[in-house]
Order: sequence, then C-alpha cells, then structure tokens
Amino acid sequence: MTLYATERLPQPLAIIAPVTNDVANMALIVRRPEAAGGSEKLLWREAHGALVKAEETGWPAARRFCTPAPQVTISLPMRHRGPNLTLLLAFTVGTPAAKVYAELVSKPGLFAFVTADRATRYFLGVTFRHSRP
Repeated sequence: MTLYATERLPQPLAIIAPVTNDVANMALIVRRPEAAGGSEKLLWREAHGALVKAEETGWPAARRFCTPAPQVTISLPMRHRGPNLTLLLAFTVGTPAAKVYAELVSKPGLFAFVTADRATRYFLGVTFRHSRP
C-alpha cells in the first residue's frame, strides 16, 4: 500500500528583518531587509503582494497571516506595491498583547524572523527576538 500526500507541504524560508518601534501607535513595523538576497527579496515582494491583493478583495490581512494573539492586528501601513513593503503589527491598549508589546520594546536589539512559504508565496508568520549584547 502506498500513501500519497494530498496537500502540498510548505517550503518555509525564514528571513531576518529589521523592526521599527512606532510608540505613538503602539505598533511594530517590520521592513524587508536591504541586505537580503535576490530570492529573499522576491519572495518578500510576492508575499507582500499577496497580502495587498487579499486586502483589496476584502479578505483582511490579519486573517491571512498568523497572529500571536487576537489583540494584535497585522496590516499594511502603506497599501502600495512600491518600495515600502512593510508589515505593521499593532497591539491593542489595555489587553494582554499590550504587555507583550511592552516586553518586546523594553530591550534593545529587536528584530523579526519573518517566515514565508516558497511554494505558495505567502507569509507564514512573524516572531520577534532580541540580539544578544
């Protein structure tokens, strides 16, 4: 008896991306790294384009993307396909997510691991880390 996979398995690629803290809006802005290789830049552009397309067709980006908590919304700060290519993670004030935000920005050296699927050309998720001193 032979078993075949009925669904395509993901082909994840982790991209280390810089993060900017937007204190006024209690948000983190994740940018495509300038030093990324050509295939990483292309994958980021195509995954970002898929989020733009999803929002334009009425499918909220937050539902298209893995969110760490319901109080964290993921959107595209600039809905242009131009050179912006950023992701905005906004944390709701007065929720457990606000506590997570405070912990993330309390230490220097914050960066993100952005995971994208090379097969589907979609973002899979974002995790945050701090560089070691």
